Amino acid sequence: MAMKKLRVDELKPGMVFDKAVYIDMNNMLCAPMVPLREEDIQRLIKWGIEEIETAGNVVKHVGPEKRLSIKEEVTKLTKLAESGKGISEEEKSISELFDEMLHLTGDIFDKVRNAAGYEKDKILDAVSEMIEEVRRDKNGTLDEIMKEHEGNYLQTLGVSVAMLSAVVGIDIGYGKHRLITLCTGALLHDIGMVRVPTYITEKKGRLTSDEYNRIKTHPIYGYRIVTRELELGEEVAAVVLQHHEAYDGSGYPRKLKGDSISVFAKIVSISDAFIAMTRKRSYRDEHLSYQAMKTILSGASRKFDPEIVKVFLSNLAIYPVGSIVQLSNNAVGRVISANPALPLRPRIAIIVDEFGDKIEEKKEVDLQQTDSLYVKKPLSKFILKQILNE
Repeated sequence: MAMKKLRVDELKPGMVFDKAVYIDMNNMLCAPMVPLREEDIQRLIKWGIEEIETAGNVVKHVGPEKRLSIKEEVTKLTKLAESGKGISEEEKSISELFDEMLHLTGDIFDKVRNAAGYEKDKILDAVSEMIEEVRRDKNGTLDEIMKEHEGNYLQTLGVSVAMLSAVVGIDIGYGKHRLITLCTGALLHDIGMVRVPTYITEKKGRLTSDEYNRIKTHPIYGYRIVTRELELGEEVAAVVLQHHEAYDGSGYPRKLKGDSISVFAKIVSISDAFIAMTRKRSYRDEHLSYQAMKTILSGASRKFDPEIVKVFLSNLAIYPVGSIVQLSNNAVGRVISANPALPLRPRIAIIVDEFGDKIEEKKEVDLQQTDSLYVKKPLSKFILKQILNE
């Protein structure tokens, strides 16, 4: 459906569109059938944005709410606090979301490890909320999953893979039901590891052939956990069972090939590979994100479905959001927005200027608009810490 542009100065608080409204191709301003807020419009004006895009039409206009008295406002907030709900849910940051999902995943893993089971509705509700927050802030999501997170490796991996899979699924155009299936499978893709001894999963150095074969049983254990203990259904279980299958049939545990593999498992497979390569493990350092992308590209026609790779690349580009780069003037920054049309020219938040001084105030450079600068090379987080003397 064709997109049309609307001038920001023509927008009014309370406008309701039947399709999502976008700031640009990567950032949603307002979901369908949700009233446009005054603060949304003021944010656009503050950012100097003059036009937005939508494929929809205004279907109604919601008038301003009746202003509550101070007493009524206090009563309302008190009831919200007592019910465990409140404004914070609406304004939740991606960082807070990640921490909440990490806590949930840790709880699931602990309960399953102790054969205590888990409420499936609690999992599905959390995944549903995660999807909506990812949809609201795609760039913030990509930035968050590139950060180092404290906690159990498998659990932080699960949350990161779930959020990255959500980005890909949303970009493909999946509806809510398919996204929940995809992201639930992604979140729990390594749940079978709770049945593998920790001396193997956290071993420093190369695994023996016997230990590696033990590792390769985790998708089967995961399938059983998801179907029998969590009762999340066959579609979710298939993601868990097949996330190590390869497009060319070289994967495990069943050596499935091509379209015999669940499309959700294909998405989780590539998301898992990327996140795993950019995380430090007990037996190796992390890859730079661009090296991880090169590795994925090199296996695009063998291990990964080429069509899924295309969607994946359109979101992460050569320099993924959150990666650290050095510019041609020796300034160092973090990628905050990719440019699919010009993947070598992302938007950068400067961390250290060209003189080697740490930037205290926010400073951004859009390489698409700055011909005199370009990315000289990517940097590891270790190098950045050395530069900052941390």
